[in-house]
Amino acid sequence: MSAATPGADLPNILDATQVETVPDARGRYRANLSTAWDAPVHPSGGLVSALALRAMQAELDHPRQRLRTFSTLFVSTVTSGPLEIAVERLRDGKRMSQLRAEVRNPGRPEVGHVTSAAFGESRPGVAFSYSAAPEVGPPGDYPLPADPPPGAPVFRARFFENLETRRVRLFHSFEKDWEGGRAEAIRWVRYRVPPRLEDGRLDPLSLIAVADTMPSAVAQYLGPGAAFFHAPSVDLNMHFFADTDQDWLLARTVGHWAGDGYASAEITLWDAARRPLAVATQVMLLRFPDPSELGLA
Repeated sequence: MSAATPGADLPNILDATQVETVPDARGRYRANLSTAWDAPVHPSGGLVSALALRAMQAELDHPRQRLRTFSTLFVSTVTSGPLEIAVERLRDGKRMSQLRAEVRNPGRPEVGHVTSAAFGESRPGVAFSYSAAPEVGPPGDYPLPADPPPGAPVFRARFFENLETRRVRLFHSFEKDWEGGRAEAIRWVRYRVPPRLEDGRLDPLSLIAVADTMPSAVAQYLGPGAAFFHAPSVDLNMHFFADTDQDWLLARTVGHWAGDGYASAEITLWDAARRPLAVATQVMLLRFPDPSELGLA
């Protein structure tokens, strides 16, 4: 699989997560999400969470209070196209504030995704990082994802077309020369169109969609020839640590448990300087559909 030219005819996640206020409706925002971020049939849940948080940032309007943590429940399906976001202020604090947002498609009576978040100022305290990055080489030392053989049922999503991935420890079920039993995936990843803010930082909200890729750890445990599966999110919880001005992200995903049709996993993100950026956890459903149900056959 050859690498595409970075930025060639590809969308920017900064544009995809823009919101606008609804006139004369406090706490109401709207957005429009293209199918370029589908994963595979509906938008990346991490991207929808980023939209909710972008609306919260606009509602809070407090630059010194940065996003520290959020939690999303994926209650019902949110599809591409127009979206409505309702933001509720739970507490306006001098140094920390909490907000809640609901995202849904217009006209749908049931709530789609529900996100709660805490924003806080920097304050004095201790500083350390106990979570060390994996001992790996730079992205250029590792291969691109392998091309599947004809007819192989593999997970394809337009969302991943917007990323470049170099796999450190990440195998496909159609590959033969590897063994399962280890629920861990390690890869380098970057957006083909870097989502940089005006001050040069990588947009912290762009990390969320990268974090929402934890089913890969389950696939590594299942091993070669495993049945095709789909893993819709039940929730997504994330803690933010530091900012970075670097494009490449080192992602290590660990699957903690699977049973009763569910799985639990965790992902940690570092930048190329091995600075820890964020950690996220997730519970997902495990489904084993015919690939044609997801438009993959």
